[in-house]
Order: sequence, then structure tokens, then C-alpha cells
Amino acid sequence: MSRVKDSNDIVTPGEVVVDGNDFYTNSGVYEENGKIYSKYFGTVRYGDNSVQVRPMHGRYIPEEGDIIIGEITRVSYSRWTVEFNSPYEGSLNIADATDEYVDLDEDDLTDFFAVGDAVAIKVKSVTEGMDVDMSMEDDRCKKLEGGRVIEIPPSKVPRVIGKGGKMIKQVNNKTGCNIIVGQNGQVWIKGDNANLAAQTIHKIVEESQFDNLTDRIGEFLDEELEGDN
Repeated sequence: MSRVKDSNDIVTPGEVVVDGNDFYTNSGVYEENGKIYSKYFGTVRYGDNSVQVRPMHGRYIPEEGDIIIGEITRVSYSRWTVEFNSPYEGSLNIADATDEYVDLDEDDLTDFFAVGDAVAIKVKSVTEGMDVDMSMEDDRCKKLEGGRVIEIPPSKVPRVIGKGGKMIKQVNNKTGCNIIVGQNGQVWIKGDNANLAAQTIHKIVEESQFDNLTDRIGEFLDEELEGDN
């Protein structure tokens, strides 16, 4: 068994990704005759023992364990509905939202999350029928107070984050902004230099094909910040 393609390689429909069948197949790939093929024009991503292809175009397809940026769109008796730049909606049950005891007959769920609230939230599970359960039970999950949300193609998320998080840490440190990049292509930004941070993230997306992009972006930020002084 061998990887024919590496993580973040671009593949076309029907192209071989793995020569062998020892990887679990996630979304965007299929197994045939001992090989794993791409379903889409997209980018390859490997997990510990799995492989998937995320489409270059189109909306986000949720994957278990992803941290995404979503918006509360409905509050019902014991759960919230979350939209997150996907053909599918997520459901956040009260038990996955808080450790506090909640009396559903007395307490108002909008005290926790109201319609229009932005949240950093985890994809807890995805069924074959694409029922998506969400959870706040992760240190990275929280209600996002203030700030703004911009959108990038989900396929560009790895480039924006960078290897080991180096790219987004650079943007964060140089702009002084708090930035959370959701795997669904929604990016939350809060800080005095939010406009520059947003401009920089869009620049990363537009120039993602260039080598030495981290250095290029660092130089761009230094020039922009120097010009403001």
C-alpha cells in the first residue's frame, strides 16, 4: 500500500489517491479494485488511518471532529439548530451544550444561545443520512462575542492555517487579533486590526499557489503595519 497523493495535493474525479485499501474512506473518495479514488476536483486530506478529498468548489461537507464556525438559527424545546455554510444543518442538544442543570420547563434556552449568535462548535457525529449532531464539549468551542465573520473556500482552510498553524499564528500575532478558522471556511476575527486581518486572509487564499507564502504574507503585514505608523 502507498500514498499516491500527499495531503493538500489537488486531484480530479477518478484520480488514484491511495494504491491499496488499508485506509478508511471518508467523504469525497471511493474504493475500487484495491485502490482509493477521488470523487471530486479537490484537495486530499489524511487522518490517522483515513483519507478524504474535500471539493475545491461548493459548500462544506461536515466531518466528525471538525471545529467550525456556525450561527444559531432556531431555538426549540431542548436543542438549537446551527447553520454552517453547508447543505446540511446541525443540531445542538442541551446535554452537549452545557454542564449546568437546565429545567426545560422553567429556563430560557436563549440565555445560553439565541438566534443570530455565532459559535465555534464541534461536529460531534455525522450519520450516513447526514444528520449532524454538534457539541460544545471542547476547549476550542465557545460563543463568539463581537467580532466579524468572513468566508473563504473550505478547501483553502489548510493553507490559511498553515503547517503546524504557522500561517494563522503569524496573522494573529502581527495584527493582534483573535482569529478562529473553522474547517467550514468561516473565519471569526476580533480586534482593532480586523480589517487588515481579513484582507490578509483573503490574500492568502488568492496567492495560495505561491511558494514561500508564509514569508510573503509576513512581509505584506510588516509593510501594511509600518505604513500605519
